[in-house]
Amino acid sequence: MNLLSSAVRRIAYLVWHSRLRATLNRADACTLFGLDLVIDPGVLHPRHFASSRRLAQHLMSLDLRGFRVADIGAGSGLLALLAAKAGADVTAVDINPAAVACTSENARRNGLSGRVSARVGNVFDGLPPDVRFDLVVTNPPFYPRDPESLPDHAFAAGAANDFFTRLANGLPQRLARNGSLLLIHSSDADFAPVSSVLAANRLTGRTVFEKQGFFETLTIREFRATNERRYRT
Repeated sequence: MNLLSSAVRRIAYLVWHSRLRATLNRADACTLFGLDLVIDPGVLHPRHFASSRRLAQHLMSLDLRGFRVADIGAGSGLLALLAAKAGADVTAVDINPAAVACTSENARRNGLSGRVSARVGNVFDGLPPDVRFDLVVTNPPFYPRDPESLPDHAFAAGAANDFFTRLANGLPQRLARNGSLLLIHSSDADFAPVSSVLAANRLTGRTVFEKQGFFETLTIREFRATNERRYRT
């Protein structure tokens, strides 16, 4: 790719991203993957972001019957609801109270309130200390900068990648035996610091999906302790 085409793509991406960020300020509703969703102001709209849709599609390919799942940074609750539809009992966590309320409402609208518990928290903070998960899934904030507001936590991981540090440090105590982490990441941000902090907590990763789009390459990675079994299929 030459420098001119790269610059054009970058400018187009910044314009596109700015317009999508504006959708945080208004309410909407949509049907996505068979779910009837309301999207409240201050909550990331899953239809507008390829990372949400790609991770959702991968999650739907897994057999999660009997799994205990944590959706960290749940947003509208899309991933939590899909995991619940697949047979999991799900704890959905978000630092933004508007997202937690949105997840709870979407669970109710789709008849999944009995399988989805939504709560306010910063990653694993606030969860009972003895709770363990077979799967932790996250569509995380990609960008290493401090958030400007509660809704901006959907984009900003903290200047020192605080979200990922908190996630990685908590996983050894939160993953059940044979448990794993599933996350998506964008080429728009450097993944090396994230990989390093996960490796420091003795988690090894593999790529399970990767696709290059017009603006970015999205990669889904699975992390688990060495010699752990894979997902049931």
